[in-house]
Amino acid sequence: MRIGSRVQVVILLSLLISTAVFFFDLYFPLGVAGSVPYVALVLVGLIAQQPRVVIVLAIVASTMTAVGYYFSPSGGIYSVVIINRGLALFAIWSTAIVSYFHLKMLAKLEPLATTDQLTGLYNRHYFTSELVKQINIWRRHQQSLSIIILDIDYFKKVNDEFGHLTGDYALKTLAAICDKQLRDIDTLARIGGEEFAILLPSTNVNGAMQIAERIRKATEAYAFNHDGHAFGMTVSLGVSELTDESWSITEFVGSADNMLYKAKGAGRNRCVARTID
Repeated sequence: MRIGSRVQVVILLSLLISTAVFFFDLYFPLGVAGSVPYVALVLVGLIAQQPRVVIVLAIVASTMTAVGYYFSPSGGIYSVVIINRGLALFAIWSTAIVSYFHLKMLAKLEPLATTDQLTGLYNRHYFTSELVKQINIWRRHQQSLSIIILDIDYFKKVNDEFGHLTGDYALKTLAAICDKQLRDIDTLARIGGEEFAILLPSTNVNGAMQIAERIRKATEAYAFNHDGHAFGMTVSLGVSELTDESWSITEFVGSADNMLYKAKGAGRNRCVARTID
């Protein structure tokens, strides 16, 4: 659900629940039966996925519980009414606290689900979800959409000669090299051991080839040096533009993968693009 739609849903549900529960509350002078449903108002804050919204709605629910006490019909035993109102407030705030920390924990876990821990780039899971979104945008607006799949040439040799720590350094450095060549709207992800993918909205195959060539040259020119080990490194890149509405995600990514294999088969350290008929 998009943020704008989520906000609208939260506001609408909050108004409906507040109004319904408040009038319901007026007919129960003992209080607890009418006030406890305000817990539902607090739970609406989970839809917003914002901890502060949960607290705000808990304050609103507490305020309306107090207001309901003054406007509800008389006739109940005072001590019972006060105790029940207190129980209602306890239910509201215990729910709010649990919901607040639940959302806080989710906020901490979300980056772990979408980020590659070594390079700090997006992972395959996030890249796939962004790919789905961009393909849907492409189908609506027919703006260009291209993808680059790149792979480090002879990466196993780096690990074997210098060790895995140097291999990790190479991956993190390549991630930084690629990122410098991209725009804010582009998506760069590590999708495999030494394999990276780049999603390029509003970019045709010619523009994607220019970006791929810049990455290739920048990698080739970079002086890699880690723990006293100086070495050079190159990459091979496959490029494809989405042109067929019938293509699935697998077919789109596969078209760039095929170009990557062609680049490796042609000698590596080169960019190969799918030719559009």
